[in-house]
Amino acid sequence: MIGLIVLVVLCGGVSAGSHSLRYFFTSMTPIPGFPEFVVVGYVDEAQFVEYNSERRTMIPRQRWMEESEGPEYWEGNTRNAQISERTGKVAIEILSTRTNQSGGIHTYQRMYGCDLGDDGTTRGFVQYAWDGEDLINFDKDQMVWVTPVQWGEITKNKWDQNKAMKQGVKGYLEGTCIEWLRKYLEYGKRELMAVTPQVFLSVDKASDTKPAQLSCLVTGFYPRDIELTLLRNGRPISDTDSTGILPNHDGTYQIKRWVEIGPEDGATYSCQVDHSSKAGVETRDWDGTFRVTPGSSEGPNLGLIVGIVLAAVVLIALVIGAVVWKKRGGEKKSGYSPANPAERGESSSNSSARA
Repeated sequence: MIGLIVLVVLCGGVSAGSHSLRYFFTSMTPIPGFPEFVVVGYVDEAQFVEYNSERRTMIPRQRWMEESEGPEYWEGNTRNAQISERTGKVAIEILSTRTNQSGGIHTYQRMYGCDLGDDGTTRGFVQYAWDGEDLINFDKDQMVWVTPVQWGEITKNKWDQNKAMKQGVKGYLEGTCIEWLRKYLEYGKRELMAVTPQVFLSVDKASDTKPAQLSCLVTGFYPRDIELTLLRNGRPISDTDSTGILPNHDGTYQIKRWVEIGPEDGATYSCQVDHSSKAGVETRDWDGTFRVTPGSSEGPNLGLIVGIVLAAVVLIALVIGAVVWKKRGGEKKSGYSPANPAERGESSSNSSARA
């Protein structure tokens, strides 16, 4: 749809000590019913700020942000977003000409942020895209801009000559971004804390219409990243089905994985769960009992239903705002948008440069 790739999984998540700060900017040619420009910010998997061209105000998406920052913060970030909105319009006009695409619907996207590892290591990046494909990105170690497309060379050469801009971007990624990430983590430390999953393992009896089915439901966990493996006689089962990871109504997640089994195969089965909220891998063994009602589901079915509905809502919201391109992506609740690091190194998010 309109060349946008939905951000299904956010890069990074809350683990024992690994955290991320991400900003996503999307400019697009006018479409009735859609804002022409959207900014969303994420701390780990929690959206914490939002701006769009219809509201034209940066607003908090988490209570902890609303309670922690005052008018000066929101006014400053609103101005930064409005600058990026104007820059995005100009960029679409320029890139449409350079690519000989005067008509149709086009998108100009920017994603940047930083990661803080549990060992204290840091990483920062800035990436741009045109119509869902990589346009240009910043190599902060070599201090150069890199483009995979020939028509991106004009932008690369122009930005490479701007040493102040490159120093500003590098300074933001290695310093300011990490400083604000630490601050946001302190603001939202209760909500961003990892939550241990509940594990339910059982087997439905075979019926006239379907064979016996072993299923493992894992629910109530945060952050989103998790590994769930079904084992037969201690060995991973490769041929399994899964719901995928779905959101619960309370900001946590759930996933269910199942496999058909023989009625009398004599094997032992178990469910293995690896999540950052745990010190190690949890293994739950099947006790050999069957569910009384074939096809019934153990665990919070209501959560599954609500999760599916919320997944649809999240999908619609992400189509409008939090989007990345084909080679980018990663997998709860609501941050800050800094000024162009070349202009305001003290800010938490940055404005885009003209193409």
